[in-house]
Amino acid sequence: MDKFQDILMKVGVFAAENRYLSSIKNAFQTFVPFTIIGAIGVLWSNVICNDTTGLGALVPAVMNLSFLNPAFNALNFATIGCISVAITFLVGGEIGTSRKSSPMFCGLLAVVSLLTVTQTSLDIKAGGELIQTVSGIFTSSLGSQGLFTGMIVAIVAVELFCGLFKLDKLKIKLPDQVPPQIAKSFEYLVPAFIEILIISLVGLGVNAVSGVYINDVIFNVIQKPLLYIGGSLPGVLTFMFISLVFWSIGLHGDNMIGGVFNPILTTLAVENLDAIKAGLEPSNIVNNTFHRAFFATGGTGCMLGLTIAMLIVCKRPENKSIARIALVPELFNIGEVSMFGVPIVMNPTLIIPFILAPLVTVIFGYVLTMLHICPIMYVDLPWTMPPLLIAFLGSGGNFMAPICQLAGIILSALIYLPFVKLYEKQQAQIEQTA
Repeated sequence: MDKFQDILMKVGVFAAENRYLSSIKNAFQTFVPFTIIGAIGVLWSNVICNDTTGLGALVPAVMNLSFLNPAFNALNFATIGCISVAITFLVGGEIGTSRKSSPMFCGLLAVVSLLTVTQTSLDIKAGGELIQTVSGIFTSSLGSQGLFTGMIVAIVAVELFCGLFKLDKLKIKLPDQVPPQIAKSFEYLVPAFIEILIISLVGLGVNAVSGVYINDVIFNVIQKPLLYIGGSLPGVLTFMFISLVFWSIGLHGDNMIGGVFNPILTTLAVENLDAIKAGLEPSNIVNNTFHRAFFATGGTGCMLGLTIAMLIVCKRPENKSIARIALVPELFNIGEVSMFGVPIVMNPTLIIPFILAPLVTVIFGYVLTMLHICPIMYVDLPWTMPPLLIAFLGSGGNFMAPICQLAGIILSALIYLPFVKLYEKQQAQIEQTA
């Protein structure tokens, strides 16, 4: 057991200290408010003020506010519609910070590097003859389809720049009388130029060899397979199992897998929003809101189910007190009171249902969604949104979603019940032998 814990600790330390995973995790956490803002834009234009699929079809008076739709559409485009640009900037800035370089400059450098490999023109042909060349950046490259390209380019660009910047011969030195900020800008000039040129030439080479742009290659070779794995039931159960195992020994499991899992969940959520915006049905069952509704109700491990079970069967005053104290934070999905107060951590009796309950409720929610009993959720919401409300709003106001989440909470409580009883018996036996 100790050897297993040591292995997990080493893996956990690696994940926490890995520059790239940490940068990606921090970037997505920073972008969360903008994801929610973009989701509000989609919610307004497609669920509220829409006379075909929204509230406007039931209450025509709502359509008097339709003049606001362009503003909400712009709000969505500027946030979720440009997510790859924002994440590229944030990842570049995070890596720059970790390399003791300017985060602002490194973030901007990453975005410029991304734009050098982005398709900016399209040849329209008929019968093999060129009719017209259309210039512009495809919105798909700015949105979810360019997300993994942006992250990879940001990492490569900033690392390459920082490596070049260490070479003093590439720095333009100005006299000491020149203000430090201006002098620093000139020091950045040559390394940045070489880095951007290299990235641009790589993009040109990929296009010359494959006939497609680098974003298409990364999307088809890396992003699509990862989304398929992470969005499948076996894939999401694997990620969640790993998170739960880390939590069991006291490590923050969500942070351990966040650098890999968060981009997958966010991309799947953005694809659902794009589908709604286009008047289509969302197709990704697994996404951020689904994860929060069926895996992290009350906190990771379905802590609300544990607290309900404790309030029902616990007779020991200290256990009832912990459950009462934990209840209010768990209504906002903060489960640390139970995690470390009961505790779950390093407690073999409760680790079993802690791992079992959320995996069962995720399967339960997934099957209900596949059977079209529970709607697919597509509105990204803060993780502190209370249970039932998060399902209701996340599904665009479908009452079946909170009903299904409530059933999942009850199911998790039933799984915890026998183990809570056993834990109380063990506590009594320890007291008697003491």
